[in-house]
Amino acid sequence: MHRLPPGGDVSARRDDPKRPGGPRVRVAVVDDSTFIRKALERMLRDHPQIEIAGSASSGEELLANLERWRPDVVTLDLDMPGMGGLETLDHLMARRPLPVIIMSTHSGEGAPLTIEALHRGAVDFIDKQRYSLVDFAALRAVLLDKIFQVTGTELQEDVADEPDAAESSTEIPSLADWAERRAAPEPPPSRCAFDLIAIGASTGGPPTVQAILEDLGASVPVPILVAQHMPVGFTQAFAERLNAHLALTVREAQDGERLLPSTVYIGPAGQHLRVRRGDEGLRVELGRHPESAAHKPSVDVLFRSVATAAGRRAIGILLTGMGRDGARGLARVRDVGGHTLVQDEASSVVYGMPRAAVMLDAAREVLPASRIGPRLRELLARSEPENEDAGA
Repeated sequence: MHRLPPGGDVSARRDDPKRPGGPRVRVAVVDDSTFIRKALERMLRDHPQIEIAGSASSGEELLANLERWRPDVVTLDLDMPGMGGLETLDHLMARRPLPVIIMSTHSGEGAPLTIEALHRGAVDFIDKQRYSLVDFAALRAVLLDKIFQVTGTELQEDVADEPDAAESSTEIPSLADWAERRAAPEPPPSRCAFDLIAIGASTGGPPTVQAILEDLGASVPVPILVAQHMPVGFTQAFAERLNAHLALTVREAQDGERLLPSTVYIGPAGQHLRVRRGDEGLRVELGRHPESAAHKPSVDVLFRSVATAAGRRAIGILLTGMGRDGARGLARVRDVGGHTLVQDEASSVVYGMPRAAVMLDAAREVLPASRIGPRLRELLARSEPENEDAGA
């Protein structure tokens, strides 16, 4: 992540005495629609910690003014005439890498282009079709949240730290739950020490997930499940892109299907992804409960089901992302003897979810993203799970 110093003609506005102390986040808005540009500027300009560094109707205009505007973050439309969003992103990453938030749609080519942008350097995206541009409140809230998160900016307003809905809406293990888990039959023996890998991620997750899976090669003795925070309409495109670029088979998970080795199952947006163990092995279970969860799929929901279905034969991995989703679920995986890995702060785009897991002592190992794939190969080569006391 790159935070840039202020500069150019507009830098004097940072010292506006009407604004609270501290530097403001400089935002460049890029969209070929005049209406959308004006709407986004209107949403952002009144926040005391935001400064509109510049507004461009094309990628060419942004790049021409980049050194003068010196933005800290860019909101970028992908469907623009001329250079287009992806080419603009490529030039931007080559000249001045900085956080880019894609303003996208999930219809037509919108979803695949958005997924491609995330793999080319964009850190997050917003599905414009989920919000009405005449109802500023909802879009403004999510846009400000993403801007502050990806730039590492601390919100100066007095905002209550409310519990994450995904956490508060999902159950805490009861005594009966623990008794049921302990009484569950042991899974059949296999040459591998583990039965499955579960991965949870949010902001910055797609390219990190791909890099980890690339490190595993074409043959993995267990299935892999991924809960990646995305709006409805994007997870299928995410699965298709991974399937096209990886040696492993990747598909969007289907309810009831049996989990197979060397196969990656992407949780579909709008539903929770769970694992259940039956007479014929592990299977996918999809559902909307709990409805009140902040994210569908919820990483907490996935990890909790993995802890119940696989116990100490599970590997749980929590990657970059905002909030706390996944931390409690990962703690449960560790509590039942599973092996838990958490991405470190230096390689995370947003160190929210990983930090929450570390604070709960849910992480058995904290590793840079580049070390997670090689570590998984080491773990999967073993015939018995590693004892907790043995260390990494």
